[in-house]
Amino acid sequence: MVGQSLSPYLRRTGQTLRHRYLTLATRVALGGIFIFAGVAKLGQLPEFASLVRAYDILPHSLAQIYGYTLPAVEVAIGVLLIAGIFSRFSASVSILATISFVIAKSVALSRGMHLTCPCFGQAAVMLSSQTLVLDFVMLALAVQIIFHRGEFLALGAWLSQKAAELEQEEE
Repeated sequence: MVGQSLSPYLRRTGQTLRHRYLTLATRVALGGIFIFAGVAKLGQLPEFASLVRAYDILPHSLAQIYGYTLPAVEVAIGVLLIAGIFSRFSASVSILATISFVIAKSVALSRGMHLTCPCFGQAAVMLSSQTLVLDFVMLALAVQIIFHRGEFLALGAWLSQKAAELEQEEE
């Protein structure tokens, strides 16, 4: 009886989560966060790499590589998400990146370290504990993109359609 009364609510929630406008807004929001974060750090790569090393999780050489490559990867993820090119792949990579952020911040907090998060460079300085909430919101946004199959206003879907049309014309 209780399951039947919840059924319409679950169905409506599922429809809402699969709505094409929600997925578009999710792609733009998550992509915007990644672009902002990446661009904010691009001009300060040595400082960012130093902050990554301060977390003392990765060996020095890996922390350097991570610190110097992450901003460009973030910008690429953001551009791909907003353009709707390889959306599910980009969302998957954003999940991996975000999980790395959560792990780093959690380890630092468990060690009693209260570091500022280099998430947005000098554009928005926050404590790591404050940005954990944003990380979990980013994970939820990425999961919604992965599970929604629609490609509303996505350049990737349009390019695929054009490629298929060209193939048919050639035959």
